[in-house]
Amino acid sequence: MADPRMRSAAKRRGVEITSLSRSIKASDFREFDLILAMDEQNKEDILKAYSVWKVKLMCSYCKKHNDKFVPDPYYGGAQGFEKVLDLLENACESLLDSIRVES
Repeated sequence: MADPRMRSAAKRRGVEITSLSRSIKASDFREFDLILAMDEQNKEDILKAYSVWKVKLMCSYCKKHNDKFVPDPYYGGAQGFEKVLDLLENACESLLDSIRVES
């Protein structure tokens, strides 16, 4: 389960985080068109493990922020969680826009 501080910050934005994360599986590269990593180290770890090039950084979709990666919020206090949510909301909006254009 996500950190209680992240669940609380997300809930204030109307997002309920109730699911558990899981490790990436080889079958994910067949089932999904895109795998998004939060930071460069995550991306490199995925590429090393699977040698697949369907992996992009989440922030590569950000239009309102210049961040290159999603920082680990656990070291940024309450504002760290808000920053992560700002980045994720912006990246998800832009990703959806790009999917709509492709459709």
